[in-house]
Amino acid sequence: MQDQGKRLLLAVVVALAFMLVWNRFFGPKPDDKPADGSGANIAAPVAPRSVVGSSTEAPTGGKTPALAEAPRSPEQKISLAFPGKFTATFSSYNGALVSFKLADPRYERDETKGELLPGKPDTGAFIVDFARSTYVLPRGAEWKGTKVSDTEVHYTLSTDTLDVQKVFTIQPDVFLVRMKLTVQFKVPAGKIATQQLAVTAFAYQNPETADKGGSSQSMARAWFSSTYSDGEILHTPVEDVIEWPRFQTPVTWSGFEHPYLLAAYAPQAAKANEYQVEKHTFPEDPKGMMRTDLLYTPVMQVKQGDPPMVREIVAYLGPKNYTSLDKADAASGLEPSPGFKETIDLGWFGFIGKPLLWLLQQFYAFFGNWGIAIILLTFLVKAATLYWTTKSMRSMKAMAALTPQMKALQEKYKGDRQRLQAETMALYKTHNVNPIAGCLPILMQMPIWLALYRMLSSAGELYMQPFIPGWIDDLTAPDPTHVLPVILVITMFLQARLTPQTGTSAQQKMIMYGMPLMFGVMSFFFPSGLTLYIFTNTVLSALHSIWMNKFDKKSLALVAKMKANQDAVDAEKAAAEKAAEKAAGKKNGAPAKPVAKPVIDAESVEASDDDGEEAAESAAVSTPSAAPRPRKKKKRRR
Repeated sequence: MQDQGKRLLLAVVVALAFMLVWNRFFGPKPDDKPADGSGANIAAPVAPRSVVGSSTEAPTGGKTPALAEAPRSPEQKISLAFPGKFTATFSSYNGALVSFKLADPRYERDETKGELLPGKPDTGAFIVDFARSTYVLPRGAEWKGTKVSDTEVHYTLSTDTLDVQKVFTIQPDVFLVRMKLTVQFKVPAGKIATQQLAVTAFAYQNPETADKGGSSQSMARAWFSSTYSDGEILHTPVEDVIEWPRFQTPVTWSGFEHPYLLAAYAPQAAKANEYQVEKHTFPEDPKGMMRTDLLYTPVMQVKQGDPPMVREIVAYLGPKNYTSLDKADAASGLEPSPGFKETIDLGWFGFIGKPLLWLLQQFYAFFGNWGIAIILLTFLVKAATLYWTTKSMRSMKAMAALTPQMKALQEKYKGDRQRLQAETMALYKTHNVNPIAGCLPILMQMPIWLALYRMLSSAGELYMQPFIPGWIDDLTAPDPTHVLPVILVITMFLQARLTPQTGTSAQQKMIMYGMPLMFGVMSFFFPSGLTLYIFTNTVLSALHSIWMNKFDKKSLALVAKMKANQDAVDAEKAAAEKAAEKAAGKKNGAPAKPVAKPVIDAESVEASDDDGEEAAESAAVSTPSAAPRPRKKKKRRR
């Protein structure tokens, strides 16, 4: 039974440690496949280039001449502003989305400044061209744009071989940008063309700051290539993209991800397996620029008179808030769902984390401070688990009352493990104590704690949100002053001392010193929001322990009963030992003489009156085993 208690204690420690290694082993999958899909042991290409823009009709089989090098008319831009949300800007160069800037002022403190696109020449998103095709578009071509409404923009481009139209529709409430592409091929009579559509998006991450804000507990505040394929999200940091281009197929969506921001482009699924989409990600100049091409299955045998090619892509550009991503999936109209919300991993206990996140949002909506919302959520969770915590505390107090007896048994039977277990079980049975009752409630609460850990570590709602301005300005980053972690360690030490001590010396030292030190060290790297939750929970636990120790009637009665039981056992044991000693004396032929109090007879008392202290000292002493000897009375002289 003692080993069982140790195993339960170990299970609690392992469950807590599970929170710490989750990100490392069950976090985002690193790295897509290298561009050739063969592995990482082959030397990377010296100057990788995208195949987009390459024409089979070019004299050398390469790219067609780039019209972007020729003088172009001044750039014409169309901006659509949505107060409180974002401003989307389109350009006549490439007919692309060139800026998408979030309106929330908190992003001004981020390196991105709220801008989700690079903002450099001939970059952006929804750039359309063809790869290894009969006809391609001139690079940097000028498109004609028209603002149709406050949420819709059209762009058209016509060449000798192609007529292309882009229809952009914005859904601001869910941060969606939808592009419907229509391409009419002008194939001469008697000729056949082969066309492979490509849609390109760019992102920029300075390699010098790619590790900024990263730790074993959180991802760096940096952009990386990201792809959702076959139910898994694959990440590639900018350093790896620079080292070697990345390739992945099939693609549900692809783009660029930040720990708390997302720019993901989801092509509409093909009907009747008409086409498939693969992605290629390449480095470009300047260093840190990443380019992702979504390549569709080539359309063969394109002839004159064929119907136009129609494709649709829906992109989410915005914060990684679970609610926003979930609504975007529903509003995308794509079948199957694009899975934007899969970028937030709530772990195995997401079914618990989701309602907790909803409660957190409700508290914020009322109080307007995410730190206060976390504190109130902690109170609520503590109240919800109070029943099990109280049962656990009462069981621990009962176990603590048996600690001296446990230590005595361990000392007495330290060489006989089987006897020790039997005596331990007998001790538990005698006092009606179940050691599992103290650990089981804690284990039952583990799913809630793990769900809270994952939720608070992943919630984009907390990004760049302050608790106390000037001290904690970002609840997703560690406390820059380290004040909160230090206070947490001190509070955990105090709370450990208030907890009933039920284990052996080594176990108690691990709980009293090991756990606070472990959490204290890790809290220097935890997001401040998570550290705030642990601190609040520790304070509430300490207050609960004080109440249990001083005022809980059931606990006090339980301890009194345990003491009375032990007193009765000790009395019975003492009586048994005394009887055994008496029986042993008779067996050896030397019966023990009972000790009796001295009895002084009356004559001795009288003699002591006449003859003083000497007579008293010579008085006879009688015992129950020897009757007093009669004395002659002295005659008094007259």
